[in-house]
Amino acid sequence: MNKVLIIDDEKQILDSLSSILRDDGFQVFTAKEGKEGLELFDAVKPEIVILDIWMPELDGLQVLNMIKEKDKDAIVIVISGHGTISTAVEAVKVGAYDFLEKPLSIDKVLEVISRGLAGEEKKTGIAADVKVGISKGPGVYMQKTIGKSIVVYGVGLHSGVKTGMILLPMPEGTGIVFEHIPDGERIPAHIDYVFSMGYASTVKGKNCQVRTIEHLMATCHMYGITNLLVKVSEEVPIFDGSAREMCNNIEEAGIVEQKEGVGPLIIDAKINLANLGNGRYLSIEPSEKFEVEYVLEHPKPIGHQSYHFAGDKDDFLQNIAPARTFGFIRDFERLAKMGLGSGGRVNNVILLNEEEVVNTTLRFPDEFVRHKVLDLIGDIYLLNRPIIGKVSAKQTGHLENISLVKELQKVSAR
Repeated sequence: MNKVLIIDDEKQILDSLSSILRDDGFQVFTAKEGKEGLELFDAVKPEIVILDIWMPELDGLQVLNMIKEKDKDAIVIVISGHGTISTAVEAVKVGAYDFLEKPLSIDKVLEVISRGLAGEEKKTGIAADVKVGISKGPGVYMQKTIGKSIVVYGVGLHSGVKTGMILLPMPEGTGIVFEHIPDGERIPAHIDYVFSMGYASTVKGKNCQVRTIEHLMATCHMYGITNLLVKVSEEVPIFDGSAREMCNNIEEAGIVEQKEGVGPLIIDAKINLANLGNGRYLSIEPSEKFEVEYVLEHPKPIGHQSYHFAGDKDDFLQNIAPARTFGFIRDFERLAKMGLGSGGRVNNVILLNEEEVVNTTLRFPDEFVRHKVLDLIGDIYLLNRPIIGKVSAKQTGHLENISLVKELQKVSAR
């Protein structure tokens, strides 16, 4: 029988949570403050600790530090009724296994406990409507997740707010799912939940939304990550405007190949988006691998640029991931009037006037078109499965990318 220690100064939480966990077969111990909790931790050696952040005398972060000093491998689930993404990030940075917001969902509590007890690999349910289909047989790609939980910091491009993000491993069949903090709502990173795609790709649930997901999705695409929980507030950090730091974080976490597979969507006939106008086009056609060919045409200082990506993860890391978001100063002024773009700064976006780049040195002579490829690689992964086909694009953005993914969804449903 697994032992669970609950440390919380709210009697109602202690009584209700302990009763539910006992009914589920756990041996439960409770403490109403930090010092008592530490004594019980030494005495009973629990497999799981559920720890409240806000307590008198010793607060949860202090207790968490002390538990980790006693046992660096202790599985501690932090809970809070006044949570923010910064609190969650700090708790996980100190060593918490996961962070849950009050009022607690017992399904989420049991899910996190199960993952912890099974070394993050036990197959459990998740409160999301869209999951990765499990496939077997030839041509199947193995599902993947990250090797450990990681925390990252940054600024939201459109909100301008300092934010953080927690990435957690998830079992086979879960899919990539965002969990909004502090609301706790889970939103699948899937085409069915795409809400906005003008200046960034955004997914929306019943009550919450998460913006600017495209660079994270591109990174997951190229690393083959199919199962991931992303705890964040309303916007994924923009970092330096590229996906380079996101890749570094994924490298730090490591990639774990899982036991089940996922079937790729193999394009067997060309699909064209019609009536785009102004010389724009976007299509996908059969190919032996995933490819993107993009043409970008603007007046100077951008000019005519084209790029053909047909590489693997290493090619992506070297040639696509470092390419940064770009925009004209006049566009950011317009975005500011719309309440967007306030996180665009001299160190996280390429700024242009009518004549030249004004704030940085380009990483590539054709960095602009490479960034358009980066965005497309992210958007097309909103089916949460590999695509085998060649995408050809000219002058298109998130709006057209999402339209193409919707057409692909129709194909995959046949």
